[in-house]
Amino acid sequence: MLAGLGAFSAFAQDSNPSPTTSSDESTVVVVSGYRASLQNSTRAKKNATNFTETVFSEDIGKFPDLNMAEALQRVPGVVVSRDSFTGDGTQVVVRALPSNFTQVTMNGNRIAMATDNGISGSSSTNRQVDLDSFPTGLFNRIDVSKTPSADELEGGVAGTVNLQNVRPFDRKGEHGVIAVQDTYGVNAEKFSPRVTGVLSKTWDKFGVLAGLSMTERKLYTAGYETLGFGDPNFNNYCGSCDPAVTKDASGNFINPEGSNQWAWSTTVYPYSGNGLTPGVLTEADLLALNPGMTEATMKGAKMPRLGRASLLDGTSKTKVGLIALEYRPSETLKFNLDILGGGGDREAERTNMMLTFRSTGAGDDYNGGMIPLNMKVDSNDVVTSATFANSTMFLESDYYRDRNAYLSINGSFAWQFGTGWQLDGELAFMRSTYERDITYLKYRTPFQSDVTATYKNVDGNDVPTITTNVDLNDPNIGWRTFTGQTTMQRDKRHAHTTALHLNLSKEIGDWTLKTGYAYDGFIRNINVIDLSQSLKDAYAAAIPESDVSQYLTPMSRSIYGNGVSGGGFDRWVVPDFDKISKAIGYDQLLKGKGTTSTGGSYNGAGAATIEEKVNGAYAMAAYKGQLFSFPVRSNFGARFVTTDQTITAPSVIGGNIVYLTTKASYDDVLPSFNFVANVTEKVNLRFAASKTMTRANPAQLTSSLGLDTSGSSGNTGNPNLKPFYSNNFDIGGEYYTGKTGYVGVTFFKKNIENFTYNKVNSVPFSSLGIDYSTLNENQQQGLALNAGTTWAEALANPSLVANANVNLTQPTNLTEIMKLTGQEVIWVQPLDNLVEGIGFTTNYTHFSATPAQYAIGIPDYTYNITGYYEHGGFSAHLSYVKVSEVVTGVPLQANNIILNSLNEARHQIDLSASYKFTAFGLDQSVTLDATNLDNQGFKSYYQYTNMTTGFQSPGQTIILGWRAQF
Repeated sequence: MLAGLGAFSAFAQDSNPSPTTSSDESTVVVVSGYRASLQNSTRAKKNATNFTETVFSEDIGKFPDLNMAEALQRVPGVVVSRDSFTGDGTQVVVRALPSNFTQVTMNGNRIAMATDNGISGSSSTNRQVDLDSFPTGLFNRIDVSKTPSADELEGGVAGTVNLQNVRPFDRKGEHGVIAVQDTYGVNAEKFSPRVTGVLSKTWDKFGVLAGLSMTERKLYTAGYETLGFGDPNFNNYCGSCDPAVTKDASGNFINPEGSNQWAWSTTVYPYSGNGLTPGVLTEADLLALNPGMTEATMKGAKMPRLGRASLLDGTSKTKVGLIALEYRPSETLKFNLDILGGGGDREAERTNMMLTFRSTGAGDDYNGGMIPLNMKVDSNDVVTSATFANSTMFLESDYYRDRNAYLSINGSFAWQFGTGWQLDGELAFMRSTYERDITYLKYRTPFQSDVTATYKNVDGNDVPTITTNVDLNDPNIGWRTFTGQTTMQRDKRHAHTTALHLNLSKEIGDWTLKTGYAYDGFIRNINVIDLSQSLKDAYAAAIPESDVSQYLTPMSRSIYGNGVSGGGFDRWVVPDFDKISKAIGYDQLLKGKGTTSTGGSYNGAGAATIEEKVNGAYAMAAYKGQLFSFPVRSNFGARFVTTDQTITAPSVIGGNIVYLTTKASYDDVLPSFNFVANVTEKVNLRFAASKTMTRANPAQLTSSLGLDTSGSSGNTGNPNLKPFYSNNFDIGGEYYTGKTGYVGVTFFKKNIENFTYNKVNSVPFSSLGIDYSTLNENQQQGLALNAGTTWAEALANPSLVANANVNLTQPTNLTEIMKLTGQEVIWVQPLDNLVEGIGFTTNYTHFSATPAQYAIGIPDYTYNITGYYEHGGFSAHLSYVKVSEVVTGVPLQANNIILNSLNEARHQIDLSASYKFTAFGLDQSVTLDATNLDNQGFKSYYQYTNMTTGFQSPGQTIILGWRAQF
């Protein structure tokens, strides 16, 4: 609810009345079904003073979508962020701004989640909230506030999304519901159960509700990715010594003549095969082996650094419970206690097989440098086909073991006293914990062996086609352990919030005056312990190289079998983790002390503790009356906020780990104004103006430093980042065609201060304060090659790499104003005059942002159209949603070529259907839900569509269910 407990107050009834209650709140109008949900949403929209959208449950314990995020996909201006591995909606983006600009609350209180439901481990390190942590069966409405009023908690530049859990007096009497579903993943070829149950009972003055939701999910997603693109040199790998190296105006390190990401071989070896004659390989020889190529195209040929097919295979289990108590001793006094808690665990293995270009060349310990044969490039120098002698294939496997839990306790009251007075308040607490153990194992094909790879890159295919002359699914071809990149880390996170909110209001005729105080405390800690050295020692002692084949297992099925174009090799050996863990004493290793990780963890998060104490007060007035004979509603006021922030993070200084603490305090005044006029009974005109703020991202405030796998690029935080501020203007209106139907148009503008961008500086390695000997083997080799020396020489004399260039990325506040404008159109229309029970909803939102080069993650448009039919006991709705192509960054890759990174435009089609009947005295229904009906994947690329950087195919999901209630 937009005003927290203010929904109980007379003021909140004026500004945002609940469409499911009459003016006498003890009388509840019970409605159910998809059309009723739409009707409630329309009524809430019409009666709201602010620019808001509301989604209601169809019935107790039944939302019209499978999770809380996807329930918002039909809301104009909202983009649902989906996990590319599962296809599920996880977070919401309001008005195109990144998800950390959207504040998520529950029952009016801030949510802070340590859990991370993504696979990368980095999707929730800031202020984002994974909405799929909250089962839809335990909630009855979601409110999206796009324009604030002074009594709303600050923190959402884009808007606020509030979740309201079910409560006993939502439906008086004794009621119960049980829903059982079985989910079939087409990729996984397995069923997974989901069970939700809710029981509630009210007496005269007291009510209790208890709910439980349990889910098991089988994960199985095939895909492809590469960590950047590179191009070669003929005889050296040395970005810093290329005479063409320059910097742009922003200090970015660029190399237009070639990235020197790897070097072609200078020798044909006896094992090179392919009919080649052993001996010296000159530049002229290379050109002769690649007819039509020139020195420039050979050096500028763009190839994936690590072209890898991937497979995610695992299982997740969750349990979430709710207890809601209500006590109403009188018509003017109410108490609520909501306790929501749960958790889950997940075990998954992500395995990749890749063709390796990065850091290969003469003298390497991969395979002595590649020899290209019959290579072809397009007009952009992107390689379209080639054969590569002396290739190396890498096998890497990540084993994840996750555990998470959270508990939210919210106590609240509302008391009406005197004449027009009301006092309401709440005391809330939330704690969330998350732990991930991750083990990374890596292997490679034999050294000095005939491994030849064929590469075909067809524009329009989902992924490139890569094949080899060796059987990658054979454990006995001589796989070698890549000890230098063996990693084990333990990532522990916790977050908790405390809140005390008080509101006092007074009705005076057509006016309501309101004031209040709020205290909100927030702590988020991420602690990363690195156990890699212990793993390396235990592995080397337990598994000699001669026995590696005994710990590898062939895949039994093709990973590409569900409409993926391209791919090539589609099965390979995978580590037998159960066998390996027993051999090395895995559980005992995890209990080790390890070392504190100061950089971004392998899990994608940086170690740090962020603490915020926020004190706020507000004053506002609301008016409901007449203006020039037109009925109008308005609220205006200001919120006064003080933020005290403390950030502590480990850092490396002079080779030692030092904990650095940064403190910041700032005061803000945030005015707001909302106005709506009922020009006619069917027409509303609206206007709003406000100033909003979002505090800087916790993950970006740390002083942590992390290097990439080659040691040539790194990331560091910035404790001096400022909060984001936005001046907002909205104008719009709706034309209502009936109880459910309406057409709405909104124009909005946001002028955002302190928007961040990633600034890249080229710095010498010596300036980082990192001891060369503490880097992993691959980083040591990469820095040595970048410095124009050998690994052995650098180990003997680390000063040789002191001046090696490292491209260091740091978030920086933009000095320019980020201007975001947009237009939202929504049309909800029943078509009962044509066919009873049929209708549609559709919306379209267009976005535009300047300066465009910093508008990262903002699509040009998104739209949704849903058709529905509901008559008798049958109900169905079919939804189509599309998001345009999105620029996700302009990263300075390890190849030092600046290229746009983009996500391809994507659509999704989902179906939900049910049939209701009565049997054995129970109202029952059978349900069918199907997601991603036409099997859309998630594709990303650099600049050109045939420079694919990622593709994941989560496949379709079919869910069969049964539901009964009384």
